[in-house]
Amino acid sequence: MKHGLPTIVARNTALFGIAGELPPILISDLFGVHRNTANQWAVLAQDSWAGYLAALRTRP
Repeated sequence: MKHGLPTIVARNTALFGIAGELPPILISDLFGVHRNTANQWAVLAQDSWAGYLAALRTRP
């Protein structure tokens, strides 16, 4: 809390920002966030798992 900002708040804010850029399943795997939390953040960031799942289906 060097600058008056609790560490967990800063971490969660950064992860929420990433939620709009990466699929929730990757956020969950990479950062250890529960998949439901990552999904809720993605919904709030106007993203979803649909694009990622569609991409997986088209992979050889």
